[in-house]
Amino acid sequence: MEALHVLAAEIAANPGGERHRADLIGRLAQAAALEQPATALAGLRHALGRRLDDRSRSAVLALLATIAARTGHPDTDALLRDAGTAHAWSGDHASARHLALGRAARSLSHGDLPGAHAVLAALDPDVWLARRDATAIRAERILVQLGLGRYQDARTSTREVPDGPPSRDAPLNGRLAALDCLRMVAVGELPEAAALAVTMLGSGSTDLDREVRALLVAVIGEVRYRRGEHDDARAILRPCLTAARWPDSTMWTLACCVAVRDPLLSAPASLLTRVVADLHRSVRSFVPVPHFAPRLVRAAVAAHDTRAADRVTELVELVATRTPVPLWRALAEQTRGLREGDPDALRSAVDGLRTTEAWPALADALLDLANTPGARPTEARDAAQEAAALYARIGAPGDQATADRRSAQLTATPRDRSSIDEPARAGIDALTPAEERVAEMLAAGATKRETAETLFVSFHTVDTQLRSIYHKLGINNRMQLVRAWDRTRR
Repeated sequence: MEALHVLAAEIAANPGGERHRADLIGRLAQAAALEQPATALAGLRHALGRRLDDRSRSAVLALLATIAARTGHPDTDALLRDAGTAHAWSGDHASARHLALGRAARSLSHGDLPGAHAVLAALDPDVWLARRDATAIRAERILVQLGLGRYQDARTSTREVPDGPPSRDAPLNGRLAALDCLRMVAVGELPEAAALAVTMLGSGSTDLDREVRALLVAVIGEVRYRRGEHDDARAILRPCLTAARWPDSTMWTLACCVAVRDPLLSAPASLLTRVVADLHRSVRSFVPVPHFAPRLVRAAVAAHDTRAADRVTELVELVATRTPVPLWRALAEQTRGLREGDPDALRSAVDGLRTTEAWPALADALLDLANTPGARPTEARDAAQEAAALYARIGAPGDQATADRRSAQLTATPRDRSSIDEPARAGIDALTPAEERVAEMLAAGATKRETAETLFVSFHTVDTQLRSIYHKLGINNRMQLVRAWDRTRR
């Protein structure tokens, strides 16, 4: 807060030229970004109370609107209008950038990712006036790419080396690394995500701001739960679940989305209520890791909280309407299937997620289908087995054990009268029709890429199905698959 006050005083004094003023505005933006939202909002309002020239007032108003938009503040629209009017009078370059960031943040908070992408695409972070904000612009673009399911683009963006002189905004560079951790969680690179997050938190660096630390804690907690290391996950999450008041609570929403899966953490019902309330103000928090949305519905259904389940489902459907990409359409089907116990919706979700790279989301949807009473016995068993294979692939032995237990239950216990006389399938007979087609081609000598092209599916789908085949047949390599296929077909 003191730093914000000092910067506001320097900006009001306007001791230098345009370049110096732009640098001061950039420092004010960086200081605000590193603070908790409540402090940043209060500091920027204090700055507006000083005798600022038109250009400085325009830039500070745009900064204030940006922070408000990120938290879903009810004054966001009014602040953006005021900032737009001030910019029209001043024509200030800094206010133009921050106004664009504010408008993009508002689109993000409402689930309109294409709208945010369009606004950010028009920004050029390479001009000298934008140097101070270049990493902030990149971070917003990466967040949008993650929400759109463009994981390869996000990976490239986090590793790009900017042109020109080195950036001085080291804390925001830490944010890029944190976003890369979230990308790895979303695509199932769990060991890599945990290693990077632990290294960053354990470095003792003072360059990590509160929001970055909150994101890293969420990443570590998520990976530890998926590994089955529940005590370790609770140890890192518990200190973060204190009842912070809005808007500061929004910094910890992602960590809370991780924690709601654990009934042993304190007051899970109130935690779920808090998360849902914050997400209704802004869906920004679960944009980078979309599979957290079905988790909230799962937790609400388990807690018999119909209202929370309905609200989260409505939010996901709203995002899917405004961002009509396969990832969000599939998640909308999954949340609806969980809320209504509808196996058809879950089947649709599984089919949709197969076209994406969101492997944890696919594995979770498969396990949801296996746990749904309306699913066919063999279908549920196959879904559980495929989920177990996929969890093994992404490095989630804890979730794999859960899926294996469900598979064993479905194999041991008939779920309806028609399955009582049905012998348990084993070996090649345990494969789904899609897996049989893949196994046949691979056993005949085709590569995974050739198989994908012939069957009109993605390479990743073939890779996932191959792992499921290995799991069901109890084998480890292609040669064993050829032998198993030959024995069965003699």
